Formats: sequence, structure tokens, C-alpha cells
Amino acid sequence: MFYVVRDSNGKICELHPEPRDNAAEGLLADHPEVLQFIHERWRENELSHLDREFVRVIEDIIELLIAKGLILFTDLPPPVQAKLLRRKEVRKKTHYSGFLSDTPGDDIIPL
Repeated sequence: MFYVVRDSNGKICELHPEPRDNAAEGLLADHPEVLQFIHERWRENELSHLDREFVRVIEDIIELLIAKGLILFTDLPPPVQAKLLRRKEVRKKTHYSGFLSDTPGDDIIPL
């Protein structure tokens, strides 16, 4: 049993395992609305995860183009430069290991 909160259109916007002040309506776990809500959240999470991975791919491609001398870092618009520098800084601080490389802290796709 799940307890649901509905939005102004009557659509489920939250699920809780126990009743709460704003979630008193109980629905069985196999109720179509509950299943739809869970499916939509799963799809949103999957898309978000894929987007994060794709951003890393784009960063690696930019780094590769710069390393090969095909573009200059300064050719990129200043806001893009700032974002790339910030992401690189954060990755170094957190010892991020790219999913395209087995080497921790590697910043570009291996050639």
C-alpha cells in the first residue's frame, strides 16, 4: 500500500509508504496510477542519468579537439570556457573517473 499526494489536476505527484498529513489516500502497489507514477519517475531518472553521461562525452570530445589542435580553448564562448574549467576543477577535487577510461582522474578519452 502506498499513500499518495495529488497535484491540482488530480495526478499523483508523491508516493509515501505510510500515511502523512498530505498523503492520506491509500492505493495498492499494483494500482494503475501508482504503476504509472513509478514508471514516469524511472524514465525521468534514466534520462537524467543518460544526460549526465552524454555531457561527459561532449566534454571529452572538446578536450580531444583541443589536444589535437583542431580548436583553441579561446575559440569557445566565455560562458562555455567557464563551465568547462569549473567542471574540470570539480572532477579533480572529487577524483572523478570518467566512464570512458579506467584511469582515475583521466580528463580525456584515451587516444
